[in-house]
Amino acid sequence: MRQIIEETAAVGRAEGALLSPDIADQIIGICRNHPPDSINSLHADRITGRPMEIDLRNGVIVERGKLYGIPTPYNDMAVALLKID
Repeated sequence: MRQIIEETAAVGRAEGALLSPDIADQIIGICRNHPPDSINSLHADRITGRPMEIDLRNGVIVERGKLYGIPTPYNDMAVALLKID
């Protein structure tokens, strides 16, 4: 999770976003405070058979990372794994 966030933040910064250096810690902290039975929207889509928005979430990070020369191996992996039927 941390690596996906760090890659995403790097791409965001390349796009001009002003992000805190500890953005990964902030997001992980928020997730840790979610109720134990809460699930990510990608997971909810998968279990209900709805199309997942993986291309709009992680896929765009991969594409923009290539544009800026930013490696995104963890986002690449998430896209590849979640596109498997």
